[in-house]
Amino acid sequence: MSNSFDPASVPGCPADSGYLPVSLKEAYSLLNTGGIVLVCTRGTDGRYDLAPVAWTCPLDYEPASRVLVVMDPGHQTVRNVRAKGSFVLALPTWKQKELVLSTGAVSGKTTDKYAESGIAAFAAAGEDALVPEGVAGWLECRVIEVHSIGSVVMIAAEAERAYAVDEAWTLRLHMAGEGVFYRPGASIA
Repeated sequence: MSNSFDPASVPGCPADSGYLPVSLKEAYSLLNTGGIVLVCTRGTDGRYDLAPVAWTCPLDYEPASRVLVVMDPGHQTVRNVRAKGSFVLALPTWKQKELVLSTGAVSGKTTDKYAESGIAAFAAAGEDALVPEGVAGWLECRVIEVHSIGSVVMIAAEAERAYAVDEAWTLRLHMAGEGVFYRPGASIA
């Protein structure tokens, strides 16, 4: 952010408002709440994979919950999603920050992330993917569409099954920026 912003240059903005300009490259961070998910898949080679992703959002809730996941097209996880047409979105807890960091630091193209990180996991109920133990919940998803947009891939999917612990919302891990993590606090009435 720059301190050279003059609030008076914006009609109606009080001069002492404290507003500062945000780089257009970073403006997305004002919208992204950063709820981390682990996109869990199985490749055509039989190897299970997972990738931490912060760019996800609800798309719809009729006839069932639908989601959008935005990823780098070069990730092995994207190849797996395209090949299988399904995946699991696991919701890591704040206690699983190191799991998120360790699995995000290596490529699933050359590494068995479950073995290398010693991830205890169980089979999803209806999808061919492994769910890391201890997550707050998970959604088993069927791909509806995959679109390449510029330097990213947008995956639209529909939940076919979903499971969570009662306190899932308060356990979720969020990322607010490079190296800045948080967990949701108390609700506001």
